[in-house]
Amino acid sequence: MPLMTKQAARQLSALQLAYMGDAIFDLLTRTELMFTDLHVKEMHTQATMVVNARAQARGLRQVRHLLDEDEIDIVRRARNAHLGHNIPHAASREEYLDATGYEALMGYLYLTGQMKRAQMLYKLSLIKE
Repeated sequence: MPLMTKQAARQLSALQLAYMGDAIFDLLTRTELMFTDLHVKEMHTQATMVVNARAQARGLRQVRHLLDEDEIDIVRRARNAHLGHNIPHAASREEYLDATGYEALMGYLYLTGQMKRAQMLYKLSLIKE
């Protein structure tokens, strides 16, 4: 069930979408890990390997060809947003911008009630190149 229309979601700033998408990406990751035989500490370690700028940027590269025009526009807007903070040392500027774009897309999909789409892209983004 959508929390807002696509038009309303597009009125949010790209960084607001990324903020929400960061939580959604983390939730999807933790949900996947709950269905493993890993101990909680191991689940956390695995989650940090997926929920980081470098891995998210790689994930976006995996699914970019599957995105429609609206989704590409959300990613582009987030990549071009003025972040207002320094980029972490663990990722290049390009990786961080791609990760922000991917997070914004996840936030947009969640807010507009497209969680099946978000889950599909998430799972496909985990496939190793």
